[in-house]
Amino acid sequence: MNLLRRRQEFWGHGPAPREAGGFSFHLLSANAPEDEVRPHSHEEAHFVLVLAGGYMSSANGAPFVSQTPLLVFNPAGTTHCDRFHKGQGRFFAISGGACEGRARAVVDPWALWCAQNAARDFESGDASALRLEACALQLMDCVLPHSRDDVAPRGSRPPAWLKSVFEMSFMSDDVASSASDLAAHAGVHPVHLARIYRRWLNCSPGEFLRGRRLERAAALLGAGTASLADVAAATGFVDQAHLTRQFKTAFDTTPARWRRLRHQHQVSPIQDEPNASP
Repeated sequence: MNLLRRRQEFWGHGPAPREAGGFSFHLLSANAPEDEVRPHSHEEAHFVLVLAGGYMSSANGAPFVSQTPLLVFNPAGTTHCDRFHKGQGRFFAISGGACEGRARAVVDPWALWCAQNAARDFESGDASALRLEACALQLMDCVLPHSRDDVAPRGSRPPAWLKSVFEMSFMSDDVASSASDLAAHAGVHPVHLARIYRRWLNCSPGEFLRGRRLERAAALLGAGTASLADVAAATGFVDQAHLTRQFKTAFDTTPARWRRLRHQHQVSPIQDEPNASP
């Protein structure tokens, strides 16, 4: 039976949520084992910013399990079974509105930066109601269709090339990409690339690329029967041992154990449209 989750109902525990401008804000740690999270829907639209842990989402464009900065938008009525690997993780949720459409990963560094700032301010207690509301409205602006007359204020967003590089990183299957390749694609110096990545995405280009390789490896392990050596080669790791070390550091489990668990509890898109997401 599908569960209906209301505004303040998330699988997690943390400080009391806050309300501002018709939105609610939640900073939560997962508190349910992944196999206890049931298919459910939300009566309001909401964003989920992953702060720690491997988040398994069926949202369109989201990795099989997160290891890079991830922000997911779920329109009102989204049905899914998104959850954290091993039930361990932290997230910041913003709930409110009745926007319709498909659940999707928000591949926009500006939106990530806004959400990360709001989460940090919420945790420190420095966030005013006005600042929280502004963040929610900025995020909604990133996912709603824009008219031709909509123009971003000068200097308020990251450079246009960062969004192009970020989108390319998500869509490309080239596991040999390096930070220099990203810089060449953007037409900027690698040092400038690193500075902009750190400012807007809160990670280095190398950390981001390593995370993408781990996400691809997790997806291959969960979906097929290729050998660990073949998965390592296909995702840009030196060998099986290298993959195993990196995978265990990131997800606190071995690739073999991950595969067994995923075959027992497959993450499948169950939203009313193909590819969905919590």
